[in-house]
Amino acid sequence: MAEAMEVHSPVEDGGDASWVPKVDMEFNSDEDAYKFYNNYAKQIGFSVRKAWINRRTSGTIISRTYVCHKEGYQGNRKDETEVTKPRVNERTGCLAHLTIKIVSNGSYRVSEFHPMHNHELVPSTKAYLLKSHRIKKSQALAGKLVPRKGAVEYLFRGAGVHRQVAFISVEEAASKSWAPKIDMEFENDEKAYEFYNNYAMKIGFGVRKAWVNRKASGIIISRTYVCYKEGYHGNKKDGSQVKKHQARPTERTGCPARMMIKLTKNGRYHVTLFQSLHNHEIVMSKMLHTLKSCRDAAKSRITAENEKDWALQPEVIHEVVDGQDEIWESPSCFLKYENSSHTKHKVNLKLGDAGAIMQYMQERQADDPSFFYAMQVDKEDQITNVFWADSKSAIDFSYFGDVICFDMTYKTNGYSRPFTSFLGINHHRQLIVFAAAFLCDESAESFKWLLDTFKTAMYGKQPKVILTDQNSALSEAVASVWPGTTCRVCVWHIYNKSTKYLKQVFQGSRTFACAFSRCVFDCEEEDEFILAWEEMLDKYDLRSNQWLSKLFDDRKEWSLAYSRDTFCADIRSALRKETLICMLKEHLDPEKGLLQFLRHFERVVYERRHAELQADFHATQSTLKIVSSRMLKQALSIYTPPVFEMFQSEFEMSMDCMVHCSGEFETIYEYQVTSDENPKVHVVRFDSLGNTLICSCKKFEFSGIQCRHVLKALDIINIKELPPQYILKRWTKDARGGALRDPGRLAIEADSLLSKGNRYKSLCRVFNKVAARAAETAETDAFIQFQSHQLMDQVNQILQARPLDEFQYH
Repeated sequence: MAEAMEVHSPVEDGGDASWVPKVDMEFNSDEDAYKFYNNYAKQIGFSVRKAWINRRTSGTIISRTYVCHKEGYQGNRKDETEVTKPRVNERTGCLAHLTIKIVSNGSYRVSEFHPMHNHELVPSTKAYLLKSHRIKKSQALAGKLVPRKGAVEYLFRGAGVHRQVAFISVEEAASKSWAPKIDMEFENDEKAYEFYNNYAMKIGFGVRKAWVNRKASGIIISRTYVCYKEGYHGNKKDGSQVKKHQARPTERTGCPARMMIKLTKNGRYHVTLFQSLHNHEIVMSKMLHTLKSCRDAAKSRITAENEKDWALQPEVIHEVVDGQDEIWESPSCFLKYENSSHTKHKVNLKLGDAGAIMQYMQERQADDPSFFYAMQVDKEDQITNVFWADSKSAIDFSYFGDVICFDMTYKTNGYSRPFTSFLGINHHRQLIVFAAAFLCDESAESFKWLLDTFKTAMYGKQPKVILTDQNSALSEAVASVWPGTTCRVCVWHIYNKSTKYLKQVFQGSRTFACAFSRCVFDCEEEDEFILAWEEMLDKYDLRSNQWLSKLFDDRKEWSLAYSRDTFCADIRSALRKETLICMLKEHLDPEKGLLQFLRHFERVVYERRHAELQADFHATQSTLKIVSSRMLKQALSIYTPPVFEMFQSEFEMSMDCMVHCSGEFETIYEYQVTSDENPKVHVVRFDSLGNTLICSCKKFEFSGIQCRHVLKALDIINIKELPPQYILKRWTKDARGGALRDPGRLAIEADSLLSKGNRYKSLCRVFNKVAARAAETAETDAFIQFQSHQLMDQVNQILQARPLDEFQYH
């Protein structure tokens, strides 16, 4: 059975969804309905075919159905022996369609609308290639509109990437000195070409010299300059002669944009024809160097020394219009224009990196319609920061985004490429990747941009805790952009940094690494930490070490002994076992291509996700273990194997603990717990009214797993199962199950005037999660298919019961 694909709405938060078809919507004619549905299809990413039609004897259309271009299945009508070139079967039996029926007043009403597709949608940047969205040459030539550069809005999530262009009339464009206009005069044809090419670079397309008429003397009578996508690629030779060009990719779209000049009596050339409208996407300014006519123009203005810079940082065309600095932005990403100043923290991208980044991002977005990426540029229009995350990352973050680690270890490890990543830990205690970035500029403003972009990519959700490197600019950004998020310095980063500042100490002693690791990773009590620190300083004669002195002064920002109240999901243990940077360090070498690194990074992420699937499978086998305790049986059935091992270890150590009641006040009982291994007394308080327990060691608050002291107290008071409030769902086998609410829904629900566009986007994300889970088995797929019909009937009943005036205001 075909799997339904999610359809993203390209409506920004706060916008409407007036372009989305709805049942009972009315149109004056069937052609108006087709145009409306075709416009919707263009924004979503599919083409429309006119399918079934019913007419009266008079010829009046009674009903009509418009379908997705992949509806049905292709087949060869001829006998197979007659078919020399069988058609490629591109249809998938897609069920997406819109049906209209005539009503008593002569208009047409939508009777059916099915939005779900069973195939990948086309990115909006390539929608013009689909048949129903192609601009015919006759239509384009009749147009009198030119796109306004700088008046373009881009909404930037995968299939929802939507390019909204504000248009101005040719008369208005004529007031701008860079725009061609009829009767404009040039000294010669080369001046005309240069002018049109400069215009093309400002707009974002290349120019070719096309047709030319000459006198017998060789003087040019007329000439036409066309868009580089004019016409279509075709082989003029006989098929048997075609060799090299047989596999030549089709890049032209029959674009009608052009400018024609003719020789006049005064010996000068006048513009006699100017068509501005294109039938394809415009090229962003950062990619102009890929166009031949733009490269030729640049070479005439720059020296051979500067040509190298052109390959990496193509000239960006700006124009001041009404006092505003405008820039033509890419429709396939969110390009934020920032006037960032160069600082000592700036790290420039290597030669060719900018092009590799754009190529990779566009490839990923074509494969994953919900792939998200964003770029930041400085006042010289150089890329300073790049961020990206795929659709699976946002889903992972909705389940395990309570604690994240912002990894910047490329700095301490000496790699030239400024790679950073947002890491988390799943229910199997495995590291997972939420997002990645190249952070060339480490100013507070850049960190604010990065954190804000991450929050946008995760549908408005921010973590409860972020573990970072020691960086004042980053701490400032977290406090500003993510209020309510606790920022702690990651002990893993501290240890990695120590290998740089204490290099000779590590090399001069075999035991120092163990002593320093104990201070950083193992001391959970303040007294224990200070004692171990003092012993380390004395043993290795490090009291005069300035870096260690500063580290001790800042101990409350990083030491585990001062953060027991902060839930960190025990992520430090996972970071100690493996690091993403170790798996990527070979490919971060600047001598190797950036594209190679990006693809290797993608493979690493895929392998981690595959490892989680394997762990999910093995978790189903864990119930075969034999345990005697009732509480262990409970934990074994609920927790994943790695978490169960943690719990089992605490449970077994609780058997060796000694406990006695030290006090009682109303419903609160106090117990003192000790063990032979650790004579320190831990206090457990039990409230019988709410069945709550609190231990002075704070292990549950820190890691989400109950400590041996609480388990011992539970045994004494004859509670043989762990109370449900002490079982965190994020550690269970069902961590990804249960309610599948959109992670951004809570924020949206706070707005009583929730728009249709927001609701549409929110529901799409929810049903995408349902589809992902239901697709795992044929049984769950059939169940959801059946339930969808009942849901639709109930939705229709609710809508029909609503007063008419409610539809006008919601």
